[in-house]
Amino acid sequence: MVVGGFMVGFGTRYAGGCTSGHAIMGLSNLQLPSLIATCCFMIGGFIMTWLILPFLLNL
Repeated sequence: MVVGGFMVGFGTRYAGGCTSGHAIMGLSNLQLPSLIATCCFMIGGFIMTWLILPFLLNL
């Protein structure tokens, strides 16, 4: 959990904000970096739920 916490903190600093901040505030201000970040967050979530999680649950 500690490693996961560091990864979340690093990702937040690297992306320039959290997922909610980009999706709500950034998109409402029509900022291109927020659109790109939100699309990447969604793609990562889809990959995790459709590909990685089923593999891990079958172990």
